[in-house]
Parts: sequence; structure tokens; C-alpha cells
Amino acid sequence: MRLRSLAPVLVMTLAIGGLASARHREFEPPAPFTLFGPGIGGATAAPAAPAFLTGSRIAVIGDGALAIDADSGALFATDATGKSTSQLAIGHDAGLLAFDPVAKVAYVADRAGDRIVVVTTAAGLATRTSWKTPAEPYGVALTPDRKTLLVTMIADRKLVAFDVATGRQRFATRLGQEPRGVAISPDGTRALVSYLSSAMLDEVTLAGPTLRHLGVASRFEGELVRGSFATTFLGDKLAVVPFQASRPGTPQTGESEENSGSYGGSFDPPISHHLAFIAPATGRQIAAEIAVQQPRAVAWDGASDVLYVAGMGTDSIVQIKRASQVDLAVGFHKRIAGCGPDGLAVAASGDVLVWCSFTRSIARLSKRLTRGPELVATAMTPTQHAGMVRFHTSSEHVSNFGQMACANCHFEGRADGVSWLIEKHNLQTPLLAGRMVGTEPFKWDGTAKDLETSLRQTTGRLGGTGLGKKQIGALAAYLRAMPAVRRPTANAQATTRGAALFESAGCTTCHDGARYTDQARHRLGGTLKAADTPSLVGLAASAPYFHDGSAVTLEAVLRERGGVHGMSETSKQLTDAQVADLVAFLESL
Repeated sequence: MRLRSLAPVLVMTLAIGGLASARHREFEPPAPFTLFGPGIGGATAAPAAPAFLTGSRIAVIGDGALAIDADSGALFATDATGKSTSQLAIGHDAGLLAFDPVAKVAYVADRAGDRIVVVTTAAGLATRTSWKTPAEPYGVALTPDRKTLLVTMIADRKLVAFDVATGRQRFATRLGQEPRGVAISPDGTRALVSYLSSAMLDEVTLAGPTLRHLGVASRFEGELVRGSFATTFLGDKLAVVPFQASRPGTPQTGESEENSGSYGGSFDPPISHHLAFIAPATGRQIAAEIAVQQPRAVAWDGASDVLYVAGMGTDSIVQIKRASQVDLAVGFHKRIAGCGPDGLAVAASGDVLVWCSFTRSIARLSKRLTRGPELVATAMTPTQHAGMVRFHTSSEHVSNFGQMACANCHFEGRADGVSWLIEKHNLQTPLLAGRMVGTEPFKWDGTAKDLETSLRQTTGRLGGTGLGKKQIGALAAYLRAMPAVRRPTANAQATTRGAALFESAGCTTCHDGARYTDQARHRLGGTLKAADTPSLVGLAASAPYFHDGSAVTLEAVLRERGGVHGMSETSKQLTDAQVADLVAFLESL
């Protein structure tokens, strides 16, 4: 069934073995996927395109693979069985790679080291050179002529184009908060950038460059689009973006009561997962709801017009046929237990290579599933690693119906930018990374005396059956070991002036010490009887602000919203220049 002229509000369910979730009080198990939105499909499949137009954690190289492990920071070349033939250190928490099969060169993002590492692969793996980048490179994509590499910078919020022959910057474009994936169209005219904490999808016309905000549409009023780790083109005229839809507000239509002990106030899971098929030229889009949770990677096999989507939360891979025609049919839905799929590549044979982040190994989907050996030991302790797996795995122990994991709201230990209806209060998702040591008590009202107590309260509120003491301990160990998020590059003079203003304005009365918190509760304006003083570590990555998320930006905190909550009267005291200096300081924390 080809979807070419759907009305904007029409919902169509295809009766094929695949993916979706029903929203009903008596929650039903995953069923066929659901499509909604105006039709955009074409009658013919798009021609195949090089894989390097989209970055990934894994690429095909000969009969084997090239894979970058974020855990250890090692780059591997493997044979067809997934055994290592060569290894090269890149850097802990490495980003993605793009592989040029003609030049036999890989471009790898060293996220913590602020560089692109250029690696030759003809005779083992060897570093040819590296290029300095702005703060926190992550997503990479190579243009069709293989002359320009595009890189997203998370902390500095930029898209930078590098000349691969010289390593020099061709251009840099400002992006929004939390950019991740980048993909280039096969004709080389445009690129798309996806985001974690907003519905924004940016189109960059490379000839300019010029930037245009496209956005990913939600299906229901009040539903928020989040969690787009990746995007890819399906030919020149169509792209696909996996995303998460969050419903933070009131119960669904038809429900007379509020489930006050849940996130979002509903009795059904407040999060679902989708693929948006978007025609950038027109902005028209259609979406498919899928049962794959936390979709972290996509790969398109243009030779057969098949799309593959990896779900980290469900350890599963789904195959979607006739993708570029938006005439969708699910081919298979396979689970790879204990994998944590975080990267996909398609071999010329049609085999699908999967990077398993939990086991640091490669799985191959052919006529049967095969799994290679562990390529490197985890850099975590055994307890921390168990916590990492638990953090990302959807489970009935954590949430009702097993539809959520910690990572659904805390992408990479960050925040989803959502203010959830919880026990009749709007409470925004807090940042976790770098804030879990020396910042107790927890919860916005400060009622959780320690992290373990907070985790038990959260799983209970999510409707989970509960985690044992060992599992709670592992989660806590993983969260406490999370480093703080990267700070954007700061203007030293502005930061110094802002620090002086921060102290003179009395902010250090509550926000002092290494974690910028007095670990106390205060009565402020708003719905809570008392609010816990949050740590300010990683503030640049934790918008919106205040317990209810009522301040969208730091500028709003320093102007009208601080007065609304009775926190300060800075809006009457600060000039525009002083606000800019204070923002510079706060973003440096």
C-alpha cells in the first residue's frame, strides 16, 4: 500500500509483522506500525548512495568492519567473523566515523580530545594526521566527492566543514543545543542535522552555506519530539529521522482521572518511538510509530531500498522494506540479547553489521545471526558497566509494561528538555552527568536523602516492579561515575566579569562550593512547598530552568523568571552587557 495522499490527521495501520505500540488503558503488546501525516512517497526507489554520506559507529571494510567503541575509545578493524585484525587508540567517549573506501581512509571524531583523527586502513590502522576542532566533535559525514567532511560539535553547537586534503575549515555554521547526527544528500547539495533535546531538524544548503529549521512534527497536541541521535538520506529527495515522542502533560482525551503517581499523568506509557520520513525541499513528512525503543542508529541499503533501525533499549534491529518509496513493509524484527546496538552498516552481500556497545563486539545479520568476540574490555568497573546496561535497557522492573528506561529521559545522562506532569506538579527532567556526587538530597522537592532512594522513587513512579539492592547499587555507581558534560568554549574576559557579578549578586548564598549548591531546600515562588537547590554544574546543557522548566534560557532566568520565582530581582539591576557576562560564566560551570 503506497501512501501518497494521506490527509494530515489520517491514521493508517498496516497489518504486517512489525512495530508500533497501542495507546490504551489495557496496554497491548507491540503490533503493526502506524503511519500518520501527509503523503510524500514516490513510485520508484531512489538510487543507491555511498554509506559515508552518514556517520556511524561501524562501517564495512573489505569482508570485515571498522568500528569505533565509545567505552574504551578504541578503533577496530575486524575480519568477517568479527575478530580484531588491528586496533588504534582514539579517545574515551569517541564520536562517530566516516570511511572513504576509495582512499581507504577513516575520519573519526575524538569527542573528548576535540579533534578529527584521520586514519589509514590499507595496512592495519595508523594515524595519518589529526585536525583540531571546536569543542566536542561527534557526528561526521563525507560529501559525495569525498573532498569535504562535515562534523557536528556538541558543546560549541556548530557544524564545521573541513577540507580533507588540508584539514582546514571551509565554513562553520551555528547550530542549536545538543546537535548529534549529520547526513549529506547523494547529490551533495544539502545536509541535515538532528538534535537530542528539541524537535528541530536543521537543513544546511552547502553551497551557501545557509541554514533552515525544518522541525519534526508531533502527532498529538502537547506531544514533544526528542532524542534524534541520527538521520540519513534515502536518495536526494527524502530523509528519515528516528525520534522519541514524549507526552508530558495531562491524561489523554477520554480519561477522566489523572494518574498522579506517573510521568505525564496518564495510565499509558508516556513515551513512544517513531521514524519521520521528510522531504526537505517541501518540508512535507510522514511518520511511522515503531516498537524499537531508543532508536540510536539507521542504515539504508539503497541497492534493495531497505532501511535498518537499531533500538538500544530493546536490543533489536528492524528491517523496513521499500523505504525510499514510503511504501513500507517490515521485513524482520530481530532481537540481539545483551547487545545495546549503537551502529549499523550494510555489506555488499546485504548482510547487516551491528555494533554492540554493551559487549564491544560486532554482530552480523545474514541468513542467521552470528556474534563476534569481545574486542576490548570495558573501561568501567563491573558494577558501573552493569549499571550502564540497566540505564539503557527497557524493563518492567523500571517502568510499566517495560516501555521505558532511564535513558529515555536522560539521553547520555543529560536531560530531555521536558517538564513532566508529576503528582500534579510540572517538574523538568534534571541533568545527571557530573551532578550525582556531593549534591544530595535529590528530587526537586529534596525528599530523596540519597541517590539510591531517588532511584527507587523514580522506578516506582514509572510503574516498574522494582529493582533489587544490587541493581540499584549498579545504577548509582554508573551515575556517580558519569563525568560532567563538556562546557562550550568561553570568552575568558566575559567569564571573569560574570563570576564577579555572580558573587556580588548574592548567588553564592545558595550556589556555592565545587558543585554550586548548598544542598538545602528553600521556599520559592511556585507550586512546591520547598525546592531543593540544584547543582549548576553543566548548566549550559540543562535547559529549561527552574523546577518547572518555566525559564527556557539562561537569559530568561536572569531577567523575568527569577523575579517570578522570588529568587532574585536581577531583571531590575542588570544591563544587557552584564546579563551576557553572567550567561558566559554560568555556561562555563
